[in-house]
Amino acid sequence: MPIVSFNLDKTLAERTGKLTKGMQARHNITVTSVDKEDIRLGEKNTKPGLKFGFEYIVEYLPKVGKVIVAGTILFLDNEKKIKQTLDDWKKNKKLSPELAAQVLNTAIVKSTIKALHLSQEINLPPHMPIPTVTPTPQQGKEQDYIG
Repeated sequence: MPIVSFNLDKTLAERTGKLTKGMQARHNITVTSVDKEDIRLGEKNTKPGLKFGFEYIVEYLPKVGKVIVAGTILFLDNEKKIKQTLDDWKKNKKLSPELAAQVLNTAIVKSTIKALHLSQEINLPPHMPIPTVTPTPQQGKEQDYIG
């Protein structure tokens, strides 16, 4: 079943130190909660759903800064799968691999974009490689050819 909503609840970007050569950015995403949520589809129609809380954190090391993006994702499914997912979450804080992939991939894509924007606002470098353009060698200069 589909993801029907993505909402941000918290964004935080802080710079706590000077940029240093060789610093690293480490990022992590975590599902923080799973709750049953009836989703309204019109005036009188509701469907069973799940509300996943998540937190995406980018840490710039050593102690240079941090970006946090937290929010929720609403997911529609049938009553049986919702009950099974809630039971699994309550027992061992795990999701099925298929469901985890769908929820986490949605959160990662949207959170990464937001984290890149927030890090730029406080002059932290991107936490992931950004494509760049390199000039082509000038004519007459020796080139390495790999072909």
